[in-house]
Parts: sequence; structure tokens; C-alpha cells
Amino acid sequence: MRLPTLLIAAVLTGMSGAAAPVDPAAPPQLQLRFHHLHYRVGDPARAMNHAAQTLGGTRILLQGHGVGVQVDEHYALFDRFQGEEPRSTPGAAEAYAEAVAWLQERGFSVPGDFPGARLAAVLPGEYLDHVAFEAQDLAAARDRLASAGAAPDSERDEAVLYRIPGGFGVELLAPGDGEDAFWCPMHPDVRSAEASATCRLCGMPLVAIPPPQIGEYRMDVTVQPAPGGRGASGLRLVIRHPDASAPVPSFAVVHERPFHLFIVDRSLDYFEHVHPEPAGEGAFELAHDIPPGEYMLIADFLPQGGTAQTVQRAIVTPGHDGPLMPPAPRLQPGPTDRVVGGLRIAIDAAELAARKEARIQFTMFDAVTGVPVTDLEPYLGAPAHLLIVNADLTEALHGHPVEQATTGPTVPFAPLMPMAGAYKLWVQVQRGGRVITAPFVIEVVER
Repeated sequence: MRLPTLLIAAVLTGMSGAAAPVDPAAPPQLQLRFHHLHYRVGDPARAMNHAAQTLGGTRILLQGHGVGVQVDEHYALFDRFQGEEPRSTPGAAEAYAEAVAWLQERGFSVPGDFPGARLAAVLPGEYLDHVAFEAQDLAAARDRLASAGAAPDSERDEAVLYRIPGGFGVELLAPGDGEDAFWCPMHPDVRSAEASATCRLCGMPLVAIPPPQIGEYRMDVTVQPAPGGRGASGLRLVIRHPDASAPVPSFAVVHERPFHLFIVDRSLDYFEHVHPEPAGEGAFELAHDIPPGEYMLIADFLPQGGTAQTVQRAIVTPGHDGPLMPPAPRLQPGPTDRVVGGLRIAIDAAELAARKEARIQFTMFDAVTGVPVTDLEPYLGAPAHLLIVNADLTEALHGHPVEQATTGPTVPFAPLMPMAGAYKLWVQVQRGGRVITAPFVIEVVER
């Protein structure tokens, strides 16, 4: 993802306010600007949701950096604790001041006023791992710190992290290359400054980024009891605007439908991909039998003139007599191939890593002959569909293949996994007019 470029509002020239003498032999100062605060927390999804709701920010996933919230031009990102939980942390303003002093001593120009105060105000008790700055020239910044005797704690092509006295980190990031004005409505993290660009994941032309909509769309759900009071015979869903709670008047058709709905039970054994029909005034209706139980509804839709939305809502259908909110199932990676609907589907998820661009690939064979299948049919405007969830259903990703014209035998996807851990997924393809669904469990690692 391209990182946004910002204007530096001020340069700290001296603690006293007076101009410091200029040494003509000194190397020129390198410009830095504040980019984000990076926290380590017990539950990244919960921390992200809390920050977004409190600040009215936008949930984001910065490729290679992590999940978090954008407020104005800055970010707070969240990773899970690795190993023992730290016991203390500097405050964000204190950490920023120490980072600025450390960098200025080594020849960098950094704004002295802390621009992330609004972000930090709602996260006072969280562990701040490091403060990140964008460098206009990352290679020159690396060289400057190396000449000053600073050794990196970790480094990648686009970022380098240093630990400074006190234990917390200072991270330098490669610069962005232009303000992103266009994005993919299905993959909002794919952005470009060019109007003619296309999505590298699904091939769709990028569209203009609409004005930000503060808050989240809401989905009201009415469960229609089945005859006899056991289970549901259907659902009525109403989508409401974040600001005025008014029903959304119109929706874009994406992959042949204006509304995609996944129904998954808490044990992750029940799975349905269905499409409620428009009923006017922001409402959709679904006639579908759902057994007694506790479910998560995962809705995927695109309001006209808005951005792609994934909204979740838990429901309990009539007749459910089990415990509410049971512990999440323990997911164990299982077989790497499945025989379903006349196909043997093999999965290769070895490349997947948290917050990294990587592919997951499915290969299709005829279950009887073993011959690779090359006659897959489009299903809802795509060669396949993929839903990925974590064990407690707090994370959900709906994706489509990166090769839009494939008919098999290989069907690759490029999901950007938000964090390490076990996930369950369902891949859906169509062959001979029949939709075939195969479940798998995978483990995503840190790299």
C-alpha cells in the first residue's frame, strides 16, 4: 500500500528558539515526518474497534505494517504481544519527544510538536512498542544512522526499526509516491494516484476515493421464526448510514449481486453464502431455512457513492438451547486436500504470513480420474469465492481470485491476513452448473 505523503508544518531548530550556528562541514539534515504509533496489545481487533469508535476513525490495514485506525493523516497500528506481556511503557508524548531528541542528535529534522495526541488520548494504558516516521530518503537515513553507530533491530526494504535507550523503538519508513486518489471498492487497501490504474488483486478499474464517512454502517436484523418455533425461515436486513441512521437508498451491483451474505455458526461447521433480495428503503429480505443455533452474519455490500463494507451481526435463531457465546473452537490445520462434489481440491497456503502480500492457491482435480480440471465456470462473476474467518469470528475476509480468467486447474488468491493464528476458510467454485464448497483450516505465521 502506498503511504500518504504529508507536508511538514514546522522544523525544530533549537530548544531555546534561537537559530543554531551553521557548520558548513556538517552534512545536511534529513527530513522526517511522524507517521504512526505502533502498539502491542492482547487483542488487536478489540483495540482497533475501540479506537475507531472513540475517535470516529477509519479501520485500515497497512500492508507490511499491521491493522489499525486512521485519524486525519496519522495512524495507530496494533500487533499482538509476542511472548511475555511487557509491564510498563512510556506515554506516547514522552516516547515521541525521546524519539525526536534521539533523531535530532543524529542529524535529522523532525517536527517537535507531537501530532499524534488525539490518537494517544484514547490508548493511555496500551503498550507502545515504537513510534514510526516517514523518511524522504530511507537509504540515506539508514546510512546516516549507521555512521552514527546505530544498529537496526530489524529491517525490511520499506522499513527499518531501531531500539533506543528506554527500550521502545523508532521506525523509519520509505516514503509514499503521491497522494492516492483512486482505489478498488472491493480491496480498499489497493490505491493509486493514477486514474487509469486497475486492481492488482481482482482486475477491476480503480475508482475515485469518496469523501470519508465517519463511523460504521449499521445492519438491523429481524429473524423470521420457522413454523413450530424451531429455527428461522428467513431474515429481513436493513442497512443504515453511520451518521443519520437513515436507510441506505441504493447499492452497487458487485459480482452480480447488490448484497452478499455469509451465515456461519459459532462452531464454524455451518456455512451458507446467500443473496438477500432488495425490498426497498435500504432493506433486503432472505427466504432461507436456518436451524436453531447461534450465528454470525457477515454482510458484504457497496453503497452507491460509498466504499465497500463488511458488516457483522450475531443472531440467535428460535429453539437454540445451548450456551450463548461459547468458547471459540480450537482450530487445528487439517488435510491439505478435500474431495467434494466430484472434485479433489488441494490447498497450498505455505506462503501466507501476517500482514504480508502472499498467495494462497487451490488446485482442482477430477476426483475419479485425477486429471487436472480446466472447465470451471464463472460463479457470481468470478472464477471462485473465498471466505476466511478466525476462530472467534471477529475477523472476516471475502475475496476473489487474482486471475479473473482462470478456468482451472489452479485458482490463486492474495488475501492480506491481519495477524498470525489459525483460520477457517471456505472456497467456492462452480462446475457443470453446480456450486462446490470446500472447507479448510490453515495456520498463518509471523515472518
